[in-house]
Amino acid sequence: MRQVKRRHAPYTKLKALLEERGVSQSELAAKLGKSPSALNQNLNGTGGDFSLSEVRLICSLFDISADEYFLYPGVSEKKPDTA
Repeated sequence: MRQVKRRHAPYTKLKALLEERGVSQSELAAKLGKSPSALNQNLNGTGGDFSLSEVRLICSLFDISADEYFLYPGVSEKKPDTA
């Protein structure tokens, strides 16, 4: 089996969110003004990364945190108490 070269870690958490909310990659690609193929490469880590404006738009569309879905995707949704 051929090894896939990745430029960055895949966004599996974002892919799961799209599936959970019933949003296709084609729909998100259209909102971002890019081809479905380019979005798929972004999501899988085989193409370029998302631009800052794309991250902002995705976060706004889905009401999600850039930290949680892009910077530290392994972080759980539950935030620790800071008391």
